[in-house]
Amino acid sequence: MFRDNLKEQIEYKGIIIKELAAKTGISKRTIDTYVDSRAVIPNAEIAVKLAEALDTSVEYLVKGTGAQPRPQPDISKKEAGNYEKYKRIVADLDSIPQEYLPALEAMIHAAAKKLPRDGQTA
Repeated sequence: MFRDNLKEQIEYKGIIIKELAAKTGISKRTIDTYVDSRAVIPNAEIAVKLAEALDTSVEYLVKGTGAQPRPQPDISKKEAGNYEKYKRIVADLDSIPQEYLPALEAMIHAAAKKLPRDGQTA
């Protein structure tokens, strides 16, 4: 239950585990143990940090009841569609070794500069 609720809340917030680790001061490896098949349950102190970083309650993470996630600001349908479209790619970035990320980022930015923007011609 905790594992599923934590994964759902991470996805709902649109962040990756690396970001959650930075927000909470909990290592990415430790958070991975809470969301992977091992489904480890954290101690109360860590559960509180996770809940605060995810704008929810410990009760919600543990039982799926209690304080529901705070609503996100309104986003356009296009932005919501983009999130759904790219969330697997973003999740996969979390598993790529750090030394590859600068090259990937450079390729993405270079490709984006070569493509016409909405309403522009090439």
